[in-house]
Amino acid sequence: MPFIYSLCSSSKGNCTYLGSQTDGILIDAGIGIRNFASRMSLIGVNPSAVRGIFVTHEHSDHIKGLSKLQAKLKVPVYASEGTCLAIREKGAVEDPTCLHVLSPNYNPSVWIEKMEISSFFTSHDSAQSQCYTVAFPEGKRAAVCTDLGLVTPDVHQALLGSDLVLLESNYEKTMLQLGIYPPFLKRRIAGKRGYLSNEDCAEEICKLYQSGIKKFILGHLSEENNYPELAFTNVVAELEKVGAALKNDYDLWVAPKDNHGEIVTI
Repeated sequence: MPFIYSLCSSSKGNCTYLGSQTDGILIDAGIGIRNFASRMSLIGVNPSAVRGIFVTHEHSDHIKGLSKLQAKLKVPVYASEGTCLAIREKGAVEDPTCLHVLSPNYNPSVWIEKMEISSFFTSHDSAQSQCYTVAFPEGKRAAVCTDLGLVTPDVHQALLGSDLVLLESNYEKTMLQLGIYPPFLKRRIAGKRGYLSNEDCAEEICKLYQSGIKKFILGHLSEENNYPELAFTNVVAELEKVGAALKNDYDLWVAPKDNHGEIVTI
């Protein structure tokens, strides 16, 4: 049975493993190689199980461990054309030949060890951000979608049909407005090319639940403008409005800042 393991998820570092005990992929590489190895050991998965790294965009919390991870694992790195160019410009990989363009424009999916990984564009203030869905040979499908200012129709369509969705719940609107960030940063976070709020995340999860999806993980929470309990209860309250009860009708988790062995079966 495939599973998802969010090794780290926050504004400081993001890395998610999807697959099985023997084969899987990473989405983003915002983790140091020693932390990566130790956290993989907690679930009994050898790092050699990783068959590819899929990067959402070039911001440091998503690629700061990319160079050493790729050099150690010797696997291909996939990203949009714009992100590949940005990674090269930053010197974020030792061997640029490991980079492969995966783009909704012309080659939206790739097969790795019987897993089909598909990409879809997101709205974020980076070179060319995108997120991913993974279809497994067992017939299950998962989506990981963070770092987006709004849920576009294309994003919503890409998430439909998944068995599990990890969706960004970055900030709570009032906390952001009353917080210590300068006005320009508040505008960036809340903008259409920024991040998804708790409220917008809950609204999308409600739509996805009504489409038939029953498993959700909240990811990429801000440490300054959110609390895990706040993001969690916000989604529960929204789903209660459509008559959905936690545990009976759906399951909900919050991806921890630093995971120490908790996996979620897809």
